[in-house]
Amino acid sequence: MEDRPDVEIWNKHASGILTEIPLLLTACKQGVFGTAFPYPGGCVYKALFTYLCGKADGRFFSEHPELFYGNWLVCMSLEWEGFVKTLPIQHVFRREVMDPLCAESTKHLRPLPDGYRVSPFTPEIFEAPPFDHGMNYSGFQDFSERGTGAAVLYDGQVVAAASSFLTFETQVELDISTAPEHRRRGLADHCTAEVMRQCSRKKLTIHWDAQNPLSANLAKSHGFRPLTEYAVYCLD
Repeated sequence: MEDRPDVEIWNKHASGILTEIPLLLTACKQGVFGTAFPYPGGCVYKALFTYLCGKADGRFFSEHPELFYGNWLVCMSLEWEGFVKTLPIQHVFRREVMDPLCAESTKHLRPLPDGYRVSPFTPEIFEAPPFDHGMNYSGFQDFSERGTGAAVLYDGQVVAAASSFLTFETQVELDISTAPEHRRRGLADHCTAEVMRQCSRKKLTIHWDAQNPLSANLAKSHGFRPLTEYAVYCLD
């Protein structure tokens, strides 16, 4: 994974199946996000990740290679994990899921460095590249009603943001990003705390799926508790 410093390699011999149903998969099963591809005995759900559910089916795999190659595969059953492990695998990396939480942050924040300021989302921030905050909302009005977001600005530009990637009923999937040249300055902390405050006020439960230890430690520092870990497979 030399070319992917933002992820952690799965280096365990234990099973890497995901035992909890993630919000993205729940939304896909309800037909509000992604696409389902059923087959006798199971279903493949393409919802950012490709979730493999039920019995493994070699024929389905051979007939739909586009669902497997070039995608992040998450095995939801031991049968699919066993099948995937027989294939040429390029990478296997680890993710950690936090227990969903609706509460304000418990972390004491350091002041932002000079020149930085935190702001709730505005129409301008919502449209600001390259963070793609609103890709799963019809527009800023929809986002402001159902979602949540906070950004850190520097010289009038968005340099860090935390926002809901997806809203399903009263639950949101959290997305956090910081421009590389502005990292290690506590910006994500301020964005996270503000989003948690907004979600607590709106009674929205936050789902946090950490792609690396840095993200997991950030979540834990704000009051989240680890729930489970799982492996993501990338085929060669």
